[in-house]
Amino acid sequence: MESPMPPSTIQEAEALVLALYQPAPPHTIARIQETLHRMQRSPSGWWIARDLLAHADDKVKFFGALTLIVKLNTESSSLSGDDASELRQNLIGWFVKSLDDGSGAMVIRKLSSALVTLFLCFPSQWELCIRHLCCSLSEGSALPREGADGSISTSHVLHTLHSRKLQAALWFSGALVDEAAKVEMNSAKHMGLYETITRNIPDALALMSHGLSHQVSADTIDRVIQKDSIICLQSWVWFSQRVSTHHDELIRSLRELIQPTIAALAEEELYEAAVELLSDILSNYSGFLTEDHYESLFSLFETQWSHERYQRLVEGDFEFDSIQFGQLMLALGDSKVEALIHSIDTRSSRFLARLRGLLSAQGYPVSEDKIFVPALEFWSTYVETLTDSIYSEDEEAKVWVSTATSHVLEAISAVWQRIAYPAGSVLAGWDSADRAGFSDARKDVADLLQSSFTVTGPSLISTFGNLTLQSLSPESWSNLEASAFCLGSLADCVAGDARCDDTLRAVFSSPLFDLLQTSRDNMPGRTRQTCISLIERYSDYFERETQSLPAALNLLFSVLADPLLAGPAAKSIQRLCFSSRSILAPEASAFLSQYQNIATQSQLDCLAGERIMGAIAAVIQAVPDENLRLGHLEALLSFVQHDARKSMQLLSLPRLPSDAAGNALDIHRCSTLTEPSELPLHMASRALRCLISIGKGLQAPSDAPYDLEREKDSFSTSQGSRLGQIQTEILSLVAQLQTSFPQSGEVAESVCNIFRTGFSETEAGPFVFPPRLVCDYLTQQSSQTPRIGLFVSTACSFLSSLGNMKRSDVEEIRAKLLGWIIGLLQQLPEPDSDTELAQNGIEFTNRLITREPAALFHADCLPHAEFFFMYTLRVLDGREPLPKAAAADFWATFMTLKTGDQEAQETIEHAISQLGPLLAHSIIRNVGGNASRSELDKLSEPLKKMVNHHVKARTWLEQALHDPSFPGHQISTDEKAVFLKKIIG
Repeated sequence: MESPMPPSTIQEAEALVLALYQPAPPHTIARIQETLHRMQRSPSGWWIARDLLAHADDKVKFFGALTLIVKLNTESSSLSGDDASELRQNLIGWFVKSLDDGSGAMVIRKLSSALVTLFLCFPSQWELCIRHLCCSLSEGSALPREGADGSISTSHVLHTLHSRKLQAALWFSGALVDEAAKVEMNSAKHMGLYETITRNIPDALALMSHGLSHQVSADTIDRVIQKDSIICLQSWVWFSQRVSTHHDELIRSLRELIQPTIAALAEEELYEAAVELLSDILSNYSGFLTEDHYESLFSLFETQWSHERYQRLVEGDFEFDSIQFGQLMLALGDSKVEALIHSIDTRSSRFLARLRGLLSAQGYPVSEDKIFVPALEFWSTYVETLTDSIYSEDEEAKVWVSTATSHVLEAISAVWQRIAYPAGSVLAGWDSADRAGFSDARKDVADLLQSSFTVTGPSLISTFGNLTLQSLSPESWSNLEASAFCLGSLADCVAGDARCDDTLRAVFSSPLFDLLQTSRDNMPGRTRQTCISLIERYSDYFERETQSLPAALNLLFSVLADPLLAGPAAKSIQRLCFSSRSILAPEASAFLSQYQNIATQSQLDCLAGERIMGAIAAVIQAVPDENLRLGHLEALLSFVQHDARKSMQLLSLPRLPSDAAGNALDIHRCSTLTEPSELPLHMASRALRCLISIGKGLQAPSDAPYDLEREKDSFSTSQGSRLGQIQTEILSLVAQLQTSFPQSGEVAESVCNIFRTGFSETEAGPFVFPPRLVCDYLTQQSSQTPRIGLFVSTACSFLSSLGNMKRSDVEEIRAKLLGWIIGLLQQLPEPDSDTELAQNGIEFTNRLITREPAALFHADCLPHAEFFFMYTLRVLDGREPLPKAAAADFWATFMTLKTGDQEAQETIEHAISQLGPLLAHSIIRNVGGNASRSELDKLSEPLKKMVNHHVKARTWLEQALHDPSFPGHQISTDEKAVFLKKIIG
């Protein structure tokens, strides 16, 4: 479709503008907009804008002014000084005429923007712009610029302006600095702009001062003048912040207008503008205010007007103006928080009490109460500042600490019940944003409590422990949940600290556990969840108080059948078993029996089952007798083998029976959560994830002693031993499941994670497979294996675990893995065909040469090496960011390879001399335009290494810059030389 031609007559232009505001199909509107846009960009745009501004219709005038702005922003450089002067005079004339003929505000504001745009383009042509405009408004026509020189009294002129013209002048003054603040005044394009604006400061101050002191009459326009003066003041305040280091006089003058603004808060028509300005200054520019201003604000909050506003807010008035009042209070408190902390006078205490009262406003936080979260943020700031003050001052000077701490405790007392979840019927009526906001508010309360603990100490644990105990009745379930949540949030504050054990003992030996087991029908699920999570949060307490462990674990196992509690209960069991494994080791048989009972009754969902298996594995790991330990492990693995067999049995059926989701096939709860057709894969994945969890549970604790004298290969396992047989069974199960589901990426990922569980171990174990077996398993994977890149990534991790083997064995495995990986890369049609494989293949080789610099130059590896070098250069020239970054890392490593073997080092140097020019070409092509900006940092690393370590780097780079493949054809020879000089130095 051809682009529409712009209008050639003013009548056509007017008709198009008016048509833009008429109902029409979207494609018609879009076509009109495109036509008008082309008109604005055309040479005729100047005279069309002029004629549009002479039209009677506001919409047409508005578009005329808009067209002038477009022309100035795009073509101002084509105007001569005389052209600019003529345009300025015409614009002022249209501005004055529009005010006189009753044009609407949208026209006046757009003309004001056009005048500002003109000023920014030609500041030296209109130095006293505010004074000149006011004089022209007073005169009723565009005066010559010379008619508004320094001899004119701006204050006298302002008294001659009627309200509408005064308002227009304020709009222009505010827009002037709003737009000026957006430009870079130090740039060559805007040189002298700041100085020109500062010459207008006295006129702007006179204008705002006159507007603020405007005599109020019955005409509402007079209040509007005062309001617009405050809005204009806001613009100048932010301009002053930007230039504060240059113009102290401006700041001093603007400060004189703050007291009238504070007084304007009590005026209903001026309240919104005044509260916005003051809140903005307090939050973002508090240093602008003087102590007198702060005194006036604090005094204001002692008035009857303030009291009435405050009461409306805390009683549930959350309209915009009411929220603004609360935010003004909080902004004042925030800006003077340090002074409030150190003050013990009654006025400060009253103000803090009111800020505390904002935490208790009517309504549910977030959904109804819109001031709760801002108030919470203030009290978090208060506590953080209090903590800093306590630890940064002398003991003798801290007479205020007890008073400040009492304010914190009272704030906590006000806040904890507010985060109790409402009844289900109320919660159901909330939208997702309110739910998420309420959840975030609970987290904020938890953060406040943790910060407060630094100030209050263990007494805070006692407070919430007692509140939890006081809430153990059906009438207080909501309070029980809230107090338990708060108590749980403090767990990290006392980790490893026995000072609070008495309080915790009182909680965990109370009827709480019995209630959680017996009150399933009448205790809300969320309350049960929160209380159950206390056990996990305070797992270190149960390490110290071992007599409490059985009751806690019995409770946790008893609720596993509850779908709502199974997840948190399993997580708590896992945490307790991991942290208390040595204590629980004698109970390994009991754990297995307990799991057998639950599994037989199909009571456990997938995730919970995986966690429980990991927990039992951790207990088994701590059993000191090897035979007993391996016997328990065999029993645990039998559950996994059962699931694996069931998975393959289901897969072998020609069609799943209709009752596959029931008990007939003896499968667990997870089967009811999936489509019957998904059951075989689902159960296979669960079996593999259980193996991962068991492998992690069997890992030695991080604090276990490490034998530095252990001989190499000391944890190799005989395949005829009992441990070796277990390893064989695990590997066989893994291989069978991968073979049964050869297209499943989920199965492939789980297989990799199973191997990884043993890589970090330093002692023999069920998942510490013999390295050759691991190597054989990995190298059996082909390019058709789903997520083959993950197996290569696993090989990277495996490479790091080979440190305890004999060197000859390590080299054999490294060579086999390298050949396998490069073979996979060779099968890729293009590097970006499988970016995961490409990235991990390069990372493996990089890791390999970091450990063995000459690895690529062994006789059996040389055929692979040549391909790999060229492959990484292709990747470096490619578009995929992750493989490209890996290739850059490889070449950065390769450029600095060093080995103690002289012959090997000579081979490396020879390779670099051959590959250096090719690498230089690739890097220069990237730097010259082929790489994205975000890739340049990574690409600069091999360039730095090349320049710093190789004397021929200059020659290589110079050749690359002048090669026909260099993309920057527009760059001159001299510019290339300068670039090279900057790099080489």
